[in-house]
Amino acid sequence: MGRRFSFQPYQRTFAKPLRTARGAWSVREGFIVRVEDESGVGYGEIAPIPEFGSETLAEAEDFLWGLVADSELADDVAARAALPCCAFGLSSAQGQMLANPASAGRRNYEVAALLPAGAAGLRVLRTKLARGYETFKWKVGVDLAEVEQTLFQKMMALLPTGARLRLDANCGFSVTELESWLWVLQRYADQVEYLEQPLSVGRESLMAGYAESFGVPIALDESLNSAAGCQWLSEWSGPLVVKPALMGDIGALVERLRPVAERVVISSVFETAVGLENTLRIADQLPDYNLAIGFDTLDAFADGLSSQKSAPIISAVERTRLTPEMIWKQLPN
Repeated sequence: MGRRFSFQPYQRTFAKPLRTARGAWSVREGFIVRVEDESGVGYGEIAPIPEFGSETLAEAEDFLWGLVADSELADDVAARAALPCCAFGLSSAQGQMLANPASAGRRNYEVAALLPAGAAGLRVLRTKLARGYETFKWKVGVDLAEVEQTLFQKMMALLPTGARLRLDANCGFSVTELESWLWVLQRYADQVEYLEQPLSVGRESLMAGYAESFGVPIALDESLNSAAGCQWLSEWSGPLVVKPALMGDIGALVERLRPVAERVVISSVFETAVGLENTLRIADQLPDYNLAIGFDTLDAFADGLSSQKSAPIISAVERTRLTPEMIWKQLPN
């Protein structure tokens, strides 16, 4: 029996639209792909975000229909390189077919709590602290800087010793806003883990200069997902927020991440449980990985495609309870 490919689309509505510097995001769309041959069955997820440099949903669907018609398309290196989300999904599915479940080596991971933009972030911080979270990520660049900085200082007053806050600007700052924020953040060096992607892709040298001048770590996120983004995995000295679902073949990605694993933060693209587990299997292969993962996204949707609830720890035991077939069977045929 040769390889057989099939796929099903999904559409998930956020329980509450996600507010970022780019605006509100209310619907998540993608595909689950199934690969089968004589060695077994594997499942992957294709979840594009074109704004982050990936292929579009339509481009991914065209590729998948071509794959169903001609399985040899899966071996087209050039096609997969141009479609990083498709490459991630296919390589994940094919990797499952080769893996021995008994030697999966699953680990536990601390989860960074996701705080919504604006004053709601302060309210959610109190709730997440009570639930036992120790690392937090807050969306900024949505409201006026002076308003957000006032809220930020209130958050700092709430954080207990050892707790850390990450601020995510999603490329939303001007240079003036970045300077304003850095003057504030440098006073909280023990509580701020990093400021994530304050400026747009292409301004990495400017961000590096500001990080050095102010002594505030700046993390790259969107910069890693551009056409030349992988160069920054070796050239950037600060934190690296890696969204594997947008970064192509998982085998190649693991090799690129190993030398910098101590500075990597594995992060979500609001995928289903299929994409989540495939992403965590990448982290499982990085012995030096130790930072809180950006996966406090499991409660963002009121459907059954996440498999578990958000919690301060994603445990190896909980991970073993997922079978991708459970997700596949929930999707409309």
